[in-house]
Amino acid sequence: MLLGGKNFSKKEEFVSQSEDHRIQKKLGLTKEELLSKHLKNLASECNEIESLKKKFVNLLIKHAEELNFNKFIENPNYHIKEGVLKKQVEPSNIRGLNVVSIDGSSVIKRFMNIDFSFLKAIAVKYYFHKNEEAKIEYFPDLNGFNNYNIKGNFISKNERYIEANTSLDMNFMEIKLLNNYIQQSSDIDMIIIDGSVVVMPINLIFSKDPLISYKYDNLLKEYHKLYENCQENRIILIGSIKDTRTSALSHLIRDTIQYLKPNHNHLSDFIKINYRQIFNYFSDLDLYNRLLKKYERSCIFKCKREIDKIRDTGIKKEIPYYFPLAFYAFYLKTAKYDLPCRIEFFMDEHHNFSEASRKADLISSILLPISSLNEHYGLPIPQIEAHRRAVFKPQEVNLLFNSLHRKLNNYGINLVEKRRNRRPFK
Repeated sequence: MLLGGKNFSKKEEFVSQSEDHRIQKKLGLTKEELLSKHLKNLASECNEIESLKKKFVNLLIKHAEELNFNKFIENPNYHIKEGVLKKQVEPSNIRGLNVVSIDGSSVIKRFMNIDFSFLKAIAVKYYFHKNEEAKIEYFPDLNGFNNYNIKGNFISKNERYIEANTSLDMNFMEIKLLNNYIQQSSDIDMIIIDGSVVVMPINLIFSKDPLISYKYDNLLKEYHKLYENCQENRIILIGSIKDTRTSALSHLIRDTIQYLKPNHNHLSDFIKINYRQIFNYFSDLDLYNRLLKKYERSCIFKCKREIDKIRDTGIKKEIPYYFPLAFYAFYLKTAKYDLPCRIEFFMDEHHNFSEASRKADLISSILLPISSLNEHYGLPIPQIEAHRRAVFKPQEVNLLFNSLHRKLNNYGINLVEKRRNRRPFK
C-alpha cells in the first residue's frame, strides 16, 4: 500500500493494525506504557506527517506555474475563480479612510429552573490620519463599554437550544447595531465583521422550533438590510475570521490537480507522493501558512455554497430576495510570524470574476497596513480593539448577575444551581 510516498508491506500493515487492536481491546494504557512507548510513537508519527507536509508544499511551489486554473474558471461547478495558487499584493495608503469593526460577546448563566443570557456588542470606528495613526470613536456608547442586554429563558429546553437561541440574539444585536450605525454615519468606507460575512449556521433555517425559526427569519432580514446598506453607501463589507479548521480550499486544489491529469510525463511528482492522501492532513490555514509569504494572498474561491443550494431548491423562498449575491473567501498573510487571516466578501450576482479578483486586491491593500503592526499577530487593529471592548470581563458579569440575584431574592425566587456546580467535595 502506498501512503505519502512510503511503501508499507502487508506485514508492516498487519503489525500496525494488531497494535491498534491491542490498544482498543485494552481500552487504556498505564502511565508507564504512555511514557515509555506510546508518546514516543505518537511523536514519531507526527514527525513523519510533518515531513510529508513539507515535501508536498515544496512540490506545490516547484510546480506553481504548471498549476494553472484558468481553463476551469468559467465552469459554474468549479469554485476557484482565479488562475493561480497565490499572488502578491501591495499595501495602500489608507490616509482619510474610515474603517468600522464590530464584535460582541455572550455569557450564559445556567440553573435548573431558569437560564440567563448576558449580551454585549460594540462598534469601533478608526479614522486614519496616517497608516499608523487614527482617531477612534465608539458606537453606541462613546466610551466603548456600555451596550448590554440580558435575556431570560423561562421555557424548559436543552442546552443546545439555549446556545442556539443566545447565538441568534447575539448575532442580531451586532448586525442591528451596524445598520443603526450606517444610518447615523455617512463616511464609512469599510466594515469588518468579526467572523463570517454570511449569517450562520444556515441549518437553523430548517429549525422546527417556532421561536428559533422566527428569530432566524428576523436575522436574515437584518443581514439583507446590511448588504443593501453597504451597496447603497458604497461600503466594503468583509468578514475576518481569526481561526478556522475548514479544508474547503485545500480540497478544491486537490480536485484541481486531478483535473490537470497528472501522469508519468506531467506533474508526475504528485503521483509519486500520493497527493490525494496528503491533502487530508491539511486545513486551509495550515496549507496557506506554509505557502504564503507576508503580503501575499491565496486565490479567491466561492464560499457559503449552502445558500446556493437552498436558493436552487426553493425550500426557503425568501433566500433569492435576501441574498442575490455571490460570496467569496481568500487567505491573506499580513504578518511574518502569524497565520493568514481568512477574509470573506460579497459581490452582486451579476458580477464577473475579474471584478471579484480586483475587489480582493483592494481589500487586501487596505487590510495590510492596519494588520502588519505586530509581526506575531496579524489581525486588523480595529477588529482587535472591537474585541477588546466587547469581551465580557468576569467582574462585569458578576456585577450584573449579583444585582439581578438580589432582585430575585426580593420576590422569594431561588435559583437552583446544577449539581456539578455545588459538589460538597473536590
